[in-house]
Parts: sequence; C-alpha cells; structure tokens
Amino acid sequence: MSPQEWYGCFRHSWQNLLVPEAFQHPGKYNRGVLDHIYDALQGAGYLRPGYTIHDPFGGVGTAARRALAAGYHWQGVEIETHHVAAARANFRLWQEPWMQGTAVMLHGDSREDNGLEPGSVDVVMGSPPYDDLLNSSGEGPSARHDSKHHRPENSRKLSSAPDYGATPGNLALASSRPRKPGELPEFDRDALLILGQCRRLLRPAGIAVWVTKDYIRDGRRVPFSDRWEALCGRAGFVCVQRVRAMLIDPPAFQLTIDGTAAPAYKQYKSQWRRDAESKGAPRIDHEDVRFFVKRTEN
Repeated sequence: MSPQEWYGCFRHSWQNLLVPEAFQHPGKYNRGVLDHIYDALQGAGYLRPGYTIHDPFGGVGTAARRALAAGYHWQGVEIETHHVAAARANFRLWQEPWMQGTAVMLHGDSREDNGLEPGSVDVVMGSPPYDDLLNSSGEGPSARHDSKHHRPENSRKLSSAPDYGATPGNLALASSRPRKPGELPEFDRDALLILGQCRRLLRPAGIAVWVTKDYIRDGRRVPFSDRWEALCGRAGFVCVQRVRAMLIDPPAFQLTIDGTAAPAYKQYKSQWRRDAESKGAPRIDHEDVRFFVKRTEN
C-alpha cells in the first residue's frame, strides 16, 4: 500500500480561534491536517450531516470546530479537567446560530465505556500521545505537531510540560517498558483498552482515523506510527489507507553560487528541529494519517 502525500497542511495556525487557555495543550491537531481529513471522509461518504464523530483523546476539542460548521455531532473524552474546561470554552466561542452541529466533551477515561452505546458512532478520529511522554528526555512536548505556527513549547523538555496533564490513567504517562518479562508494556495495555472501546463504539461500516508521528529518542527515530498501527491490528482494525501529511513543501529549485540548480524546501518545523537535522539528526518530514476499518469477524 503506497502512502498518499498531502501538502499544505501546516500553513495555518489556531491564532484567534481558541480561548487562551487552550494554547497550553502541547499536542493540538494542526488545522490543515484536520481539514484534509474531513475533506477525505466527506468525499468517500464516511461523513454526512447528522453523523457522529468520537475522539478518545479529546484534548481541547480542536477537531470539533469543523464538525460544528458541517452539521456533525462531535463527542470527545478527555481525562484532564483543565483541558475539558478549555474545550467547553472553545465550543462556546465557536457556536453560531446557523450551525447545525453539536459538540460535547466528556470528562472521563477512554479505557472505560463512559456510558456510550455500542455502535453509536460513525467515525473515530484521534491523535494518541507518545509513550512515556511526560517522563521522556525526547525532543519536546509537541514533537508530534512540529509546525512553527503553533508550537510555543518546541524546545522544552517533555518533563517540563505539566500542562499536558498528570492524571493517573493519562496514556502519556504510560511506560513503553514491560515491568516483567512477558508482560505487555503499560502503554500497549492501556492503548488496547482504548482501541477496544473505540471498536465497540464504531458502527460496522464506520471508519477510524489516527494522526500520529514518529519521534526522536536518544538520537534515533522511533517508529511510533507503525507501532500504533500494529496495536490497531491487535484490537481488530485493518489499515486501508496511509497518508503522509508533509512538513515540507514540494521542492523549488534555486541556483547555487556555482550556477547549478539545487532543490530548496520550505519546512514547517520548529527551528530547534531544523537545527538538529542540519547537524545530522534523523529527518522527520511528515505526520502520518492512517485510516482503519473494523476487521470482519469470521
């Protein structure tokens, strides 16, 4: 399966579109990525007015903005109280009398059912945190969303980002290392519980969309997107489409001092990340958007 490439996803910010406290969340969706996802789902018939979208990593509710305008019903589950408050404030900010959609943020734990009915959602859409996110010495709290346009925290250590949240059960706190030989790592165990709930909620003909990104740890690229896809497979999902949301624009060619043409790339990355890559750090030029359907039971 050859991945598609989406360009132009990182040219717009959330400036003036969120309440101030929402900017404390270090892992917000990018606006352009969301627009591309909604366009793809609408074009394929997976989203129609009145359909329900479920986000188990609700955050500050950024994915709900397009849903409100398009007449969808968006529901999120968020474990951190301050993010729930910010999301609800965003919903009030965005609401217009002409909008036919609805948005609700539940304060809860996505490992549990939260009183939601099986088969009640048409689309699952989410962006999971990295494993060990708050205990890592990795590249930054919003490394998954690396655009310079909405990343005030880009050079800070993950452990210095208390606004991400520290409530027990937050997947960002879960370790990727098994406690005992043969045991599942805590991150995998909790992720499978969350994915199991998503599968329970999704109607048979529905679709799940996950936005993920590889990251750098100890100087090496960690294939987080492939790991998440493998967890989805274990939970009963099948990947049907892979997309790369490019953090660089298609190359334009410019003349060098000796008169030869060399490719020049416009990059939507933090200065910190660009500096690191110029010194030999592994390149990460895209986020991953992957689409899944429920595996048919034999």
